[in-house]
Amino acid sequence: MDIKDIRKFLENANEDLVEMGKRVATAYWNLATTGKREYGEEVEKAEIEMRTYLSDKEKFSLVKNALNEEGLNETEKREIKVLYDEMVPNQLPKERIKATVKKEVEMESIFANFRAKIDGKEVSNNEIDEILKNSNDVSLRKKAWIAGKEIGKEIAPRLIELVKIRNENAKYLGYPNYYDMMMELQELSTEQIHEMFHTFKSQTDDLFVEIKEEIDSVLAKRFGISKKELMPWHYADLWFQEVPQIDSYDYDRLLENKDLVDLTVKTYDSIGLDIRDIIERSDLFERKGKNQHAFTITIDKKAKDVRVLANVRANVRWAETMLHEFGHASYDKYIDKNLPLILQEPAHIFTTEAVAMFFGRRARDGEWYKKIVGVDNKTYEEITPRLKKVLNTQLAITARWVMAFVFFEKELYRSPDGDLNNLWYDTVHELQYLNIPEERRNYPDWAAKIHFGTAPVYYHNYLLGEMMASQMRDYIKNNISEEILNPKTGEFFVEKIFKPGALYRWDDLLTKATGETLNPVHMAKQISEK
Repeated sequence: MDIKDIRKFLENANEDLVEMGKRVATAYWNLATTGKREYGEEVEKAEIEMRTYLSDKEKFSLVKNALNEEGLNETEKREIKVLYDEMVPNQLPKERIKATVKKEVEMESIFANFRAKIDGKEVSNNEIDEILKNSNDVSLRKKAWIAGKEIGKEIAPRLIELVKIRNENAKYLGYPNYYDMMMELQELSTEQIHEMFHTFKSQTDDLFVEIKEEIDSVLAKRFGISKKELMPWHYADLWFQEVPQIDSYDYDRLLENKDLVDLTVKTYDSIGLDIRDIIERSDLFERKGKNQHAFTITIDKKAKDVRVLANVRANVRWAETMLHEFGHASYDKYIDKNLPLILQEPAHIFTTEAVAMFFGRRARDGEWYKKIVGVDNKTYEEITPRLKKVLNTQLAITARWVMAFVFFEKELYRSPDGDLNNLWYDTVHELQYLNIPEERRNYPDWAAKIHFGTAPVYYHNYLLGEMMASQMRDYIKNNISEEILNPKTGEFFVEKIFKPGALYRWDDLLTKATGETLNPVHMAKQISEK
């Protein structure tokens, strides 16, 4: 194969993909910020254009043959590997691509426009969250929890159909199912990741039992019931992802009348990262018709046009979300502009999640409240040990929730016609130790979680990211500074994590940055810290 032909192809592919990516991202941003059907149609059109390009048989043959081409340099070899992994799932007839994209965009639109109802009145996700966090009215809590799951009935049949389409596409490409295909193309192994998670579960089982017992004791006392009577709506959110109010301290009060956007800028300023340009392009406050979730998106790699969508309120949850999302955004902004555009991506999905989680954790760190929020010394001394306990409890809860999602999702793709409703609640009971409302076993409550439809085979990256975040924390504290919020931390992230982009595999990047590949022991150790 002529090396010149490969290099010319790479030059063209870099330009073509960044322009098509810009059209996809712009349309998606417009859909997410308005909910208008016309933008959904634009997303569909732009996605089909990009996937059709990636499905081109002649281009794929060139990429496949170039995988073992000795004449390429290391950067070019990495470009080819990244392109190959993107092209494989698109080696489908155009009608299959169209059918898949159509279903995915339809699901995005339903989630963007759906509003739950309590007693016939529309409520936002933020309102449901506030009821589950703060209300002592158990009847209202149950209504809010059920309202938050109601979209599952509308989504489930469409989602199961989409899962089957994805599986058919994977089998067409020679894979047993879509789940295993996407794990492999993420440079991961289904078997190894699930084995790692099962091992982590076993290693932290006793600790989680202790944590869950303390949570249940506090909640049972709060609601005047026995622990056996606790149901999912007694916890602080729809999925038992968050720490319930086991700590009587009102951390939200510390953020009352605070400008979370300003606090986010100050946080990143403290480590030498300027995010003001990203803030200016972002859409940060809630309104009707707008996507109620939060995400970061790069519209144009060449222009470093990175944006964040959020629905900010002055509370700890949204402080954490803002710090999290601008971690993603900083990663994208500070990737080396001299890299080929194809490699101007994070090394892996979970490496950008790790960065986002690392910074999101600041909202549960006394140092952040003192340096950024400006609490006095007395408050700092009071909240620091309490926040440490809250964070470590959160990490334990996060690990259990992610494992529940991941173990269920694997079975969803292996047996989409199975008894998914019961499987979901059996998994939740086994992993999160929740009592199950038997009357809900007939409902597809699992389908209310947006990620099953819109971010397939992604969720495992959240736990891998938490593991990497703890590993980076230990490395920084042991080798750079005990205080996280200082410019040396920013230097570490820019030089060791951000700049390399996707030039290295995730394991190589992590080894170069911290001296070891991903090691779950750091997260297990952090959870057990007193």
